[in-house]
Amino acid sequence: MRILEHCFRVYADSSHFDKTIAFYEALQGVACARRLTIAETGVKVAKIGGFLLLSGTEDQLATARPVDAIFYIDALDDAAAWLTAKGAEILRPPHAVTGGANLLARHPDGLVVEYFKAASGQ
Repeated sequence: MRILEHCFRVYADSSHFDKTIAFYEALQGVACARRLTIAETGVKVAKIGGFLLLSGTEDQLATARPVDAIFYIDALDDAAAWLTAKGAEILRPPHAVTGGANLLARHPDGLVVEYFKAASGQ
C-alpha cells in the first residue's frame, strides 16, 4: 500500500457551499478538481487541493462527521492487512462506493481515516 494523497475533511454549510469552495480555491491557489454527489448518502463533495469539502443535511453528514481525514491509496486490500497488523481497528471493511472503493479505520491513537482507492480511470 502506498498513500498517493491525503486531505483534510471540511464539513461545509449547504447554503454556503459555493462560497466555501471559492475560499479554499483562493487559499491554495488551485481550482476545484472535482465535484460530485455521493449516491449512497446524498452528500455533496468538492475536492480542492488538500481539502475535501462535504455538505449536506445533518442526517446526511452524521455518518461522515466522525472521520478525521482521507487517504487516497493504490491498494485497498493491502491497506486493510497492513492496518490490522499494526493494531488499527477496521471500522468498515473494504466495499464499493461512488468513484471507487473504501474502508474506514481507527488508528491506534484514535484517528479515524477513510482509505479510498479510486476506480480505474478516475
